[in-house]
Amino acid sequence: MKLYMRQTPLSDRLARERCARKASALFRQTAPCEEVSIDLSTNSYLSLHDNTHVHAAAHKLIDGQLSGNLASRIISTGTALYARLESALAQWKQTETALVFNSGYAANVGMIQALANRSTDIFCDRLNHASIYDGIRLCGARLHRYRHCDVNDLRKRVQTSSSPEKIIVTDSVFSMDGDCAPLADICDVARAHDALVMVDEAHATGIFGMRHSGWVEACGVEEAIDIRMGTLSKAVAGLGGFFSGSFLLRDHFVNHARSLIYSTALPHSVLAFDLAAIDYIRSHVGIQAKLLAKAQHFRQLLTDAGFDTLNSTTQIIPCLIGDDARTLHLSRHLRKHGIKAPAVRPPTVPKGTSRLRFSIHANVDEEHLRRVVSILKSEIAGQSPKCSR
Repeated sequence: MKLYMRQTPLSDRLARERCARKASALFRQTAPCEEVSIDLSTNSYLSLHDNTHVHAAAHKLIDGQLSGNLASRIISTGTALYARLESALAQWKQTETALVFNSGYAANVGMIQALANRSTDIFCDRLNHASIYDGIRLCGARLHRYRHCDVNDLRKRVQTSSSPEKIIVTDSVFSMDGDCAPLADICDVARAHDALVMVDEAHATGIFGMRHSGWVEACGVEEAIDIRMGTLSKAVAGLGGFFSGSFLLRDHFVNHARSLIYSTALPHSVLAFDLAAIDYIRSHVGIQAKLLAKAQHFRQLLTDAGFDTLNSTTQIIPCLIGDDARTLHLSRHLRKHGIKAPAVRPPTVPKGTSRLRFSIHANVDEEHLRRVVSILKSEIAGQSPKCSR
């Protein structure tokens, strides 16, 4: 017997909103499980999900125990791998300590909710991840959005603040534009105005710097950053999010971050994979440089074909289309050819900037990249110039 939602004023509103979303080419659905020959949607930038060395090391750490940690970490911890993983993260990031959350989203929401209150001014890059904005909404802090990567605009806004508590929050690598924050300049502003600095390293961890610990390391501003957040689900290819920084902040989050306190801990098997993948990244020099070179080559192929890749400089490469329906059509057309590249549309990106988002990873090769560009060029050959630059 199927149970249907009762008809109420609320269900009527939901039905109207669904119809409107479908009519506007902005309707979202969960992605089906399907085989493709070229997957440019994954965030597993180093392809460690498919790495036999990482798998073998993880199985050894698992030692036959798949589950475990069946309560909040505040109540009980059933595996020693949490301590090992957090120690490895702190060493990698060269901070006093680290704290693992269940996801990057949970980490950002939990940390900001725990840190700030109605007396806090938070200065946030306009293109920061949604989880950062959600954390700000939860804590009730005063939000000041500065223009994307515009340090002059940030400085003007910070100078006008009368609050003694100021936090500057930025992504290091922006997930939809593939560009990088000017961290050194941001840190200069923070020092001049006694502001705390929080950096989301989700798409930079494992990719940048001599130790591959992130864009913070690559910019040489490690001592100026108070909170370094990262995920274990992108280059690490596992699951979880984390804080790295001081013991003072870790203790505060353990006592006040609701997304940590009120969540069941990650299972033993997930922690084992995370730890094995981090060990692999830290011990394999050169894989990141090859990835970034490959991304630059693909960016040049798209540019030569007349596409706008915005100001991307990383392994994330947007291909600006503009029109929502046309972007969705191109994504579906690529899928018919065995290529997975998501159509990113509002509200994820500003209106009029819908794009294909290509995530370059270690397992994609030169032939794959040329094929993608060739299919795109042939499909838009007879269409409006709005598709290209």
